[in-house]
Amino acid sequence: MDINYHNLGILRTGIDTRFKRTFDASAKDQYNEFTTTIPMSTEVITMPFLEQLTGMREWIDDRVINNLRADRLSVTPRKFELTYGIPREAIEDDTYGIYVSLVDQMAVQAANLRPDLIEALLNSAGDKYWVDGKKFFAADRKFGKSTINNYSTNAFTKANLKTAYDLMTNYKGHGGTPLRTRPTLLVHGPALRWTVKQVLDNPLEEVNGAALPNDTYNLVQHIEVAGLDGNKWFLFATGGGYAMPVGYFERVRPDHIVREDQEKDGVVFMQDKYLYGCRGRAEAAFLMPHCAYFGNAS
Repeated sequence: MDINYHNLGILRTGIDTRFKRTFDASAKDQYNEFTTTIPMSTEVITMPFLEQLTGMREWIDDRVINNLRADRLSVTPRKFELTYGIPREAIEDDTYGIYVSLVDQMAVQAANLRPDLIEALLNSAGDKYWVDGKKFFAADRKFGKSTINNYSTNAFTKANLKTAYDLMTNYKGHGGTPLRTRPTLLVHGPALRWTVKQVLDNPLEEVNGAALPNDTYNLVQHIEVAGLDGNKWFLFATGGGYAMPVGYFERVRPDHIVREDQEKDGVVFMQDKYLYGCRGRAEAAFLMPHCAYFGNAS
């Protein structure tokens, strides 16, 4: 290919189209089941939470005002990049098609930024803190006089699943009003694949040699997260919006390519190489403690 403005324009258009098509096809993931995406328009997003989680009351006299907490969840997106270099000779000698296939790989990796951050969050769940200064997963969080216990070191078993399920459905708010938390989703890693299937997907269970109905059959849906380490497991209530347990905060979506491929660009002049890359800014965080239970089993 002759290196001229017209031919480079055709190459740019082809790369942009290929990247966007592959990115869009790869950006569909299972994490929507328990994650809400929150667009950001500033460097830091500060999310307020109510001082009290309670229900409506009969209006007899003056309103009872539920104020916003003074301490809030502040999230700062991190910056990410991925850059590939294509030798100029590959364009001149019409072998760039081999290198352009790297665009597909770049697009897939860019689309994986969201699941990568969510998986990293899940793997470090025991170290994350909430707005009250307490670890997000704790056995002794207080909503008024009510205790929100959303943490244990128990292994995933049928009995422990039922214990966690009962705990979550009995959560109460600051005024003692039921929060009506309903667990709907179990998240686990590959190590628990067959145990989870036995507990949730088998309509029968063997008890003393007899096949009896399994009372946890289809109790909740389940998702296997490939990057979740060891025997960790989560029980999530997925009500939608900010009632979701995980938030993905997106400042810059990595869905387009930036480049240095003109004669005046330094890398072209000095290294005889064209650069193509993408960038994103995002972060993931846990949102509401009563929407998530963590079994931090070793």
